[in-house]
Amino acid sequence: MVKADTRIQMDPTDGASRLGGAGREWQGWLAAILASLAVMLLALLLESCGGGTVAGVGSGGTGEASGTVSGFGSVIVDGVEYSDTSATVQRRDATGALVNTTAQLGQRVRLQYQGSNAALSIEVVSQLLGSVTTVPDSNGRLQVLGQTVRLVSTSSDATRSTATVLDGYSAASDIAVGDTVDVYGCWVWDSGSASYVLVATRLAKQSSAPSVVQLGGVVQALSGTSFRLNSATGTLVQSSSLPGDLANGQVVQVWATATSLASVPVPATRVLRSESNVLDLASGQSLRLSGLATEYNASARTVVVQGALVQLPSSLVVDTSALAQGQFVSMDVQRVGSTLVASAVSTRTGSGGHDDQGAVTVLMGVTSGIDWTPSTVLFSLRGVRVQAAASVIDNNCRSVALTAQVSLSVEGRLQAPGQPLMASKVTCSTSVPANAVVDTRGQVLSVQTAASSLVLSTNMGNVNATWDSNTYFSQSPATLVGKQVEVQALLASDGKTLQLRSVQLD
Repeated sequence: MVKADTRIQMDPTDGASRLGGAGREWQGWLAAILASLAVMLLALLLESCGGGTVAGVGSGGTGEASGTVSGFGSVIVDGVEYSDTSATVQRRDATGALVNTTAQLGQRVRLQYQGSNAALSIEVVSQLLGSVTTVPDSNGRLQVLGQTVRLVSTSSDATRSTATVLDGYSAASDIAVGDTVDVYGCWVWDSGSASYVLVATRLAKQSSAPSVVQLGGVVQALSGTSFRLNSATGTLVQSSSLPGDLANGQVVQVWATATSLASVPVPATRVLRSESNVLDLASGQSLRLSGLATEYNASARTVVVQGALVQLPSSLVVDTSALAQGQFVSMDVQRVGSTLVASAVSTRTGSGGHDDQGAVTVLMGVTSGIDWTPSTVLFSLRGVRVQAAASVIDNNCRSVALTAQVSLSVEGRLQAPGQPLMASKVTCSTSVPANAVVDTRGQVLSVQTAASSLVLSTNMGNVNATWDSNTYFSQSPATLVGKQVEVQALLASDGKTLQLRSVQLD
């Protein structure tokens, strides 16, 4: 199991939370005192329980996680692995409906789980989908639909972010004005421009321009049926059907027709909050929240992550320097009244291993057709391009035939946008367990729509495969006969049949 270090550290000598401030009206003081009491009460409850199990999850309840896909075994979100064998993987379309998709490295997701990290549903949450309006400058800043995006160009970025995943580009310099891109990441406040900037974890080129685009960002200057995105002078958006609990500071997704973008205000066809509001959580329900820290307030002991304001109890030891510098942070939080309160906070150590909240990418899966003999081996696993020097490849890999299935485990880091994952460790096993995730390519020989099955010609021979309502197809199954496809699937207990999870043109 890959999991983040989210141990609670309590300092019994620390004083009570400092809330409120001079000059506030007595109502503000009263609210602050009540909030402080609630925070201290939660801290005492957590301490009395040993600071371990979050209420309602370990005993069969449900929890929510919001973060970035950092690898695959099942699915790994910021270093924590969740079994996704039975989970739906979906995203919102222009109508607001959830449609099947596939999870990819660097995407931001909202995940519902129960028990021992068994995922029930995974929602892929895009921040921007539309045309590039300015190309990256020397600092990696560009604009998409007029919103500022920053690419992370190196794994040693000051925020401890991983390098941005570029899909469809070999380098940031290849990005051109007018390209349609799908962008994921975390919104942070930039004092220099007095606006929020999207620090991108993934930017993927799209093959065609949509008629309905998706803007996104942080709500500012909310008034009646309109608000601005990301700054006091940002894109003005208007909608007659805003979410009833919408508030300044929340992160939203905004859909609008491409032809209406020049209008002021932009008439939105749909506006949705893209992150959980405190009122979305049941009392005591857990939320694993991770991303870049922003707007850290040392006196109030609060920090914002992706639009969520989190209270840090006075007895909780945190790396305040990391928060002040806007570094990556992972927190366990719970709802206390109308406040999100942290019970554990951890930052990336940068030292590697599995306790760095996803700074190291971990990939596990089954594949075939890899030539292990060169001094540098290039291959793809779970949709991620990997480069591995012979020195980091386990000797067991050398004897694996091209046509044999091999169970792989890869660890590594993204060195720069558009470049392959640089592996630090690769291990192989020819023992393939049931329900392993299989990557394979081949030609679709036949499709039986009524039976939800197809036959695929691969380098291992003909393979039977089935699908269900959770399977993602890049196009209708009936149109795939004779075409080359790339699939991800679960290997059935018979060791031969594939249960398809995603099917895309190769």
